[in-house]
Formats: sequence, structure tokens, C-alpha cells
Amino acid sequence: MADKLILNANMICKADRFNLKNVAVEKVIEVSKAEFKWFVEKPLERNYYLSTYKELSGFYDDTYHGVLFVNSESGDGLLVNSEGADYARYSQYIPNARALVQAHEQTAAMSELEKYILEKIDHWLDEYPKETELNVPIKEMLDDPQLRIQLSGAIQETIKSHPKIGSFENKNGRMLAVKKELSEIKLYCPLTFRVEPDDPCDNLDEVDSANYIGYDHEINAAVRADLYSDEGAVKRGLAAYFHDDNLDKKVYSAVPKVETRNRDIYGVITVKSYGELNKIEMIDLIDDLKGQLGDGFGEGFEQRPVTLDGDEVYISFWDCDDDYFLKPENEAFPEQEINQGMGGLS
Repeated sequence: MADKLILNANMICKADRFNLKNVAVEKVIEVSKAEFKWFVEKPLERNYYLSTYKELSGFYDDTYHGVLFVNSESGDGLLVNSEGADYARYSQYIPNARALVQAHEQTAAMSELEKYILEKIDHWLDEYPKETELNVPIKEMLDDPQLRIQLSGAIQETIKSHPKIGSFENKNGRMLAVKKELSEIKLYCPLTFRVEPDDPCDNLDEVDSANYIGYDHEINAAVRADLYSDEGAVKRGLAAYFHDDNLDKKVYSAVPKVETRNRDIYGVITVKSYGELNKIEMIDLIDDLKGQLGDGFGEGFEQRPVTLDGDEVYISFWDCDDDYFLKPENEAFPEQEINQGMGGLS
């Protein structure tokens, strides 16, 4: 007898009804076993991920929207609609959530291919019922015309869904794919400038960043030297270190530098991607880049001084201050958008 199916579930005593709602999963987040255990045991505690992705939660179009946390080991999930909060305001435990996600992501052609292969296996088993071993040449399967049709369909659907592919067509037996054009967006952040204190026992003294307007060239030379000391970043900049597979495929490059705007000097990351990034991709991008500015490239750069006007200046692309931001140009400088819309009048 086969082992019994075991599910983790929140069983309700004498439930008189189940009030089901449509829930759209906007983002799937795989977390460690320890993180998942903490989420399940303390759903009303502050959750970093919910704070980051709070814009994705809510109720509209007669549907709840939220994120699905998946246990990296068990595959179970916790479905959460925080309604903009940083805790699980509405939640539901989902057994075998990973299997549901994988089934949803699998294309129709891939499903048909898998179904056909299983049918072929059943055919071989039925054809040789008394054999304990089957010796079936791979070539026999590959020569199957129906299998070639199924395989071709799966290949075409996979190409079409690739984030770098803009258009695709099967023309006279040849697959013609056109790559998406690179789209560019700039993300801006405030910079923090510090210098050595008079007393070497004190912390670095913060100084007005406006003091160093006009030194963009010198600072950018230092940024390039620091960033490109790692061969992996020469072509793609910070994009070479993305942990998210989708971002890694969708974003070609993310290059930091500084730029003078509004009588001050700002950090700017020029991002080039294959097509425009959607809302979720922008959240993922900004979250990843903030991490790199705080702990990766940014942490290393701020520890090496840049000589500006005779001063040894330590420059940070990240700060723990509540006023810190990393935003697209139109959000970082909204007043300029308004002025441009009025023909430059203010």
C-alpha cells in the first residue's frame, strides 16, 4: 500500500461554511525553513518582505491581491494580503504551494509534451508486460513525428516567454526571434559626504554635499575604478550581482555614478533592460540595488576616500536615515516633471 498523503492544514472545528475569496498572487517569495516557521508562528509580527511589497496587496476588481511565501524545503506556502501593512492582515496556509505555482507556470505545450511522453511510456509497458527491463532506443523516441511536433511547440512557447524576446514567429520551418530593444531608466538617491574629524578618536564628520558640486568627473572616475576592479561588473555593472533570476535575465546593466541636480549632487544608477520593467520588477530592482548600495558595492566604496579639492572625502550611496530614497527620476524630482509639462514655466 502506498504511503498516505500527509498535508499540513489549519483544521477548523465544526465549520458551518467556508467563505472563499478570489486571491491573485502578485509575487511568489521563496524563504528558508526558519523564516517560514517564524512567519507561520508569528503572522502579526513585522515582516520585512511585506513592508517591501506592500504596494502589491489590497482588494480591487472584486479580488484580493497579495504575496505567497513558499517554504524552500517543504514547498508549503503562506498566502498573505497585508492591505499595505507590514504584517499578515489576511492570511491562509496553502499546503504544497510550490506544486501549484509550478503547475501554473508550466506552458500548455510543455504540459502536452509531458502528457505524450507518459503515454509513450505506458505504451511500452503494455507492449512488454512480462519484461522486467525495457531496452528502448532513444532514437526510436526522437524519430516519432508526433513527439517532434510536441517538442517543437514546447520550444516555441519557451522562446516566446523569454524576457529578452520581443517577437517570435515560425516561418517556413525556421524560428525567427527578435530581441527586445534596450529601455533605459535612471534611479536617483541622496549621497552622504564625510571627512576625517579634527580629533582622530571621533567618528567621521558629515559635510554638506553641495560643497562638492563641480567634482562629478573626479567622483565618477573613483566609482568606475572601484566598480570595475571586479571583472564581472565591467559590462553589466551592479546587474552582474543580481540574485533574482528574472532580474538577471531582464536587466542588461545597472551602472552607478553621480550627477548634479537642483544645486546638489546625487547618486544615479542608469538601468538598461530588455523592454520596460513592470511594477513588480521595479520593486525587486530597487530592493536589490538598495542592498548592494548598503552592503555590496556601496559598502566598499564608502570606505575608500576620494580626493576632492584637497579633502579626503568618504562618499556613501546609502544611508539608514528615514529620508533616504532610491527612486526613478520622475519621482525623485517631481517638480521638474511639472515644469516641463508647463513648457518650462515655474
